Amino acid sequence: MEVALAATVLALTLVGMIGVVESGSQMLDLSRKQTIATQILHSEIDQLRTQSWATITGFSGLTPVLGQGYAALTTLTTANDPSFALFAANYPNAAAIFTLTRAVACIDPSQSNPNPFSNYGQSPLLLQVTFTIQWKGVTGRSYSRATTTLVGKDGLSDVYQKS
Repeated sequence: MEVALAATVLALTLVGMIGVVESGSQMLDLSRKQTIATQILHSEIDQLRTQSWATITGFSGLTPVLGQGYAALTTLTTANDPSFALFAANYPNAAAIFTLTRAVACIDPSQSNPNPFSNYGQSPLLLQVTFTIQWKGVTGRSYSRATTTLVGKDGLSDVYQKS
């Protein structure tokens, strides 16, 4: 009887330990991917800060279409974003996990509707650029991180991050 009880206690302990190891590996995966996502976002902001105003306002989809304003959202890939392409070249397996998007909204000139598809009467002076990165963890749960910066024609630049 004592041997059977000891074997039961040992079996329950082993099952508990397996659960702890599995939970720990999930947390480690999430932590690793959050760190990589944050590095990608910081890289995008740094790349944006080094660009001229003409380059920023000339981003694919940013040139206003008559009566439509600016494109609201662009998915960044290795083909249209040099910073993400460099990351993908160094970490090809990790790059396939993440989806990176850039959203642009015109802050100045002010408009009654902040939707970037509104009509503009003049060229933008202040843009709000938001980079969002999304991925799935080993459990299949979706995660995302976002960083927003304000970029002005005369050099105004501010960044905040929201997770």
